[in-house]
Amino acid sequence: MNHHVQLPSDPSDLFHRFQQGDSKAFKVLYDQHFARLYLIVRYHVGRDEDAEDIVSSAFTKLFDSRARIRGLDHVYPFLFRVARNEAISHFRAMRRRRQAPLDEEQLVDREYHDPRETELERVRWMMKIQNLVDLMPPRRRKIFRLHFFDGLTVREIANQLKLTETTVRNQNNRALKFLRQDFLL
Repeated sequence: MNHHVQLPSDPSDLFHRFQQGDSKAFKVLYDQHFARLYLIVRYHVGRDEDAEDIVSSAFTKLFDSRARIRGLDHVYPFLFRVARNEAISHFRAMRRRRQAPLDEEQLVDREYHDPRETELERVRWMMKIQNLVDLMPPRRRKIFRLHFFDGLTVREIANQLKLTETTVRNQNNRALKFLRQDFLL
């Protein structure tokens, strides 16, 4: 059974549904932003479990704060700020336990008070991700871009490219595995 989440044709409808607490609208936003945020956090914290905890917490706080979010274009910046702050807290806790990784100070020192710095950091990460995506085989690259950058669902991509949904999912999973390997270096 396929649990396909239909994107509303009107982005303001998606945002309105999200603000009202619609779980399907939240799932659409989760699918759009999880991988990118996870890769960034994973790179900084170094462990899958910690990154998953931090990103999950960011999404929980997004849902809890949905009434204060001003629009769809504020969703990712909110998630990024929350995840960054959670990662900093994580490193401070590790330092207190004297288990901090060597690069912990670099992240703590970069507490962004200037929104332009947050945007510059996001742009740097997106450029790195884009460069890695360019190294993927053509079909995988196209599928990944349609899903994670253009926000198309697995079904929409399968229909557009005349592929099975399983093929689309497999290609996305391979793309994420490739990106995770690079971010571990």
